[in-house]
Amino acid sequence: MLMPMINNILIVDDNVKNIQLAANVLKSSSLYNIFFATNGKSALEQLKLRKHSLILLDISMPVLNGYETASIIKADDKLKEIPIIFLSANTSKESIRKGFRYGAEDYVTKPFDELELLHRVKTHVTLFNAKKELEHEVNETKTLLEQYKLAVDASTSVSKADLYGNITYANDRFCQLTKYSREEMIGNNHSMFRSPDVGDDIYSDLWVTIKNKKIWTGLVKNVAKDGSNYYFEATIIPILNYSDEVVEYISIRTDISKEIELKNDIIATQEEVLHTLGELGEWRSKETGDHVNRVSLFSKVLAEAYGCSSTDTELLKMASPMHDIGKIIIPDAILLKPSRLTDEEMDIMKNHTTFGWEIFNKSKHELLKASALIAHEHHEKWDGSGYPRGLSGTDIHIFARITAVADVFDALSHDRVYKKAWSVEDTLIFIKEQSSKAFEPKLVTLFLENIDEILKIKNIYNK
Repeated sequence: MLMPMINNILIVDDNVKNIQLAANVLKSSSLYNIFFATNGKSALEQLKLRKHSLILLDISMPVLNGYETASIIKADDKLKEIPIIFLSANTSKESIRKGFRYGAEDYVTKPFDELELLHRVKTHVTLFNAKKELEHEVNETKTLLEQYKLAVDASTSVSKADLYGNITYANDRFCQLTKYSREEMIGNNHSMFRSPDVGDDIYSDLWVTIKNKKIWTGLVKNVAKDGSNYYFEATIIPILNYSDEVVEYISIRTDISKEIELKNDIIATQEEVLHTLGELGEWRSKETGDHVNRVSLFSKVLAEAYGCSSTDTELLKMASPMHDIGKIIIPDAILLKPSRLTDEEMDIMKNHTTFGWEIFNKSKHELLKASALIAHEHHEKWDGSGYPRGLSGTDIHIFARITAVADVFDALSHDRVYKKAWSVEDTLIFIKEQSSKAFEPKLVTLFLENIDEILKIKNIYNK
């Protein structure tokens, strides 16, 4: 069993009593090593000495104030990923906004509630570690893929076929790949390896290409003698005689079965990590992880019905759990308020879309970019009355348009901290009423047409 990670936390405040108060709260957990500095310049020196998982930063300090210190940290490539929580007695809206503009992930006002501070620290440290773990896994995966590539480049299988695709030659590696002996293959057609999962289009394209004396390359899935599947990148070359006539075909294959399996493992790992982060956000909202499961599966149903590609459908399914990840930054007093929010509180709550965007938007990875996009746009409305940017129509990405319908249906039809669940009937009436307003009309139609499948998912994950 792995031991919990010990995280270094830096407290920066020119008032030693304030440092002691915060340190005493955090020392109640055995997961943190506490370090301190009494001004911004000293804090920057501390950051050079060791790795930190979080910075608690006062604003009013000599030498360098909190804003200046945060600005320097966020400009440093080695430090910019460390989350910053401003601790300040200034409760003005402008001060809070300024804190976020200077790169803070959160803002806690003094005097702070001990449990709130401990919870905020735990949330941001958990998210920081999860992001680092995901980055580590991606980097590890890249390294493994490069090594696999070197291995498969050194091992290719070769076969030859006549003008009708009948095998005339097979090398040892091809025999190992297919698990057939050379005698079993010679004279038989290459179709003996064909997988029922592969459509006719790929083979039609293959034959048209090579009969026109062009080289065909592509990814192929075949079935070995024992019934197992194997994947390879094939290069099929027409061999021409002196008269420019095709006399046979040579196929060179690179086995990438392990790469495909690894890619599937990576996708599964990424999906699990994002689901875990999504569940973390729902946990803060006093919701169960089943909400993100339901939204994910509802979104998949709608994407398939809408005609999205299988790749985009799977990408949306994995990324949609991140739609409300920005809520982890919203103060508990607002996030968990059981009554109607004030206009000022609602403005703060709306920031969760931007926070979600900022968490992931710098990533170069397709899955995290999709997560950022969904988090940012899932509260935009078809008629342009949504937030945060007032986008309308197809200016809203299809991923966000789909997630919006799935999220609203699930939110309305289940209990929340501020309301009781609506009936399915009342929820569907609302969905219909919002066609051309909040939602794209086509998506509303598809949602209603697929309601049986939607309700089946709802019943399976009905917690």
